[in-house]
Amino acid sequence: MPSDKTDLAQRIAICKPEDTVRGFIFKSVYGLVEQRVGSAGTDQMMQQLRVHRMPVDFFSYPAADFLRMLYAAVDVLEPQYPSVLDAFRACGAATVTGFFNSYVGNTLMRLVGLGDPKRVFSSVDTIYSTLVSYGKRSYEELGEGRIRLHYRGDMQPIYFHEGALTEALRVLRGNGKATGRAVSLNYGEYLLEWS
Repeated sequence: MPSDKTDLAQRIAICKPEDTVRGFIFKSVYGLVEQRVGSAGTDQMMQQLRVHRMPVDFFSYPAADFLRMLYAAVDVLEPQYPSVLDAFRACGAATVTGFFNSYVGNTLMRLVGLGDPKRVFSSVDTIYSTLVSYGKRSYEELGEGRIRLHYRGDMQPIYFHEGALTEALRVLRGNGKATGRAVSLNYGEYLLEWS
């Protein structure tokens, strides 16, 4: 079942011209498609998008273009996963891997400190501001091994962020799960739990 193009259109409609995403986020999703489907999958995705060059890692590109790429990638990846939602989650997870492997991500995580999710996620707005130009993120402590994050003004799908946050917990703690709830199209709450 292909991704929901009505949902994509609604998300693109709320993008402002100044809303941008770093190039390595694009490249992380592209890399996942290449790894899981091969060059036939990446060729299909790039033809659908009418793109001839990959973005440069730390340049900024329109968020609407990233949404188009994300949904095209999910369509190509969907047969590789149990559901479309799992394909979105896999794309989110791939971006975290790309972030941790990047120079900026590696440096930032050394400054913030690995191993303690509360310490890392209390800086969620600072971390995301190195990746995207839109939205505000806030942190709420809920007790031992639990926090809630609020993503306001963020047009990315809930399942994409679930995958990214779950992968971040895996990197930081070796376990954990993020469960998202859409408050509105551009506002999501994420419960993160780990042991």
